[in-house]
Amino acid sequence: MSMVVHQDWRYRDFVTLTAMVEHLVHAYGDAQYFDAAEELACDRRSFNSVAMELTQAQECARRLSNEFRDVTPQLPWRELRGMRNAIIHEYDAIDEEVLYSTAISDAWELAQMLKPKVEAMAAAFGVKLGKVWDELWQCSSESA
Repeated sequence: MSMVVHQDWRYRDFVTLTAMVEHLVHAYGDAQYFDAAEELACDRRSFNSVAMELTQAQECARRLSNEFRDVTPQLPWRELRGMRNAIIHEYDAIDEEVLYSTAISDAWELAQMLKPKVEAMAAAFGVKLGKVWDELWQCSSESA
């Protein structure tokens, strides 16, 4: 499958940022059902899901253009790009406390910070985010 690369960095950043927010919200959504890191760690599927969502969010952050990061200096880009290293402190181990606290606190907070930016970019490009975007926030905010 070949991937069409859009020439406008702003549109590429919009698509990447939208995916990043979705990963952050899904990480929060999967972790929110557990009261502690130890509980999450006991559920292998949820634990792996949260880890993968946060890793994918970090990869999205890494793909955002320098131009985009320059116009949004208020966001913690360095920390976000380093999130994978904080979660995976050794190649075969994930720090369950860091994973849980990142998903429950940091991911949700960052997603909330990025939501208006994604919506503004969508409006600027004439893109309707639609029902799936609305449901993403509705499901996650019910227990936030």
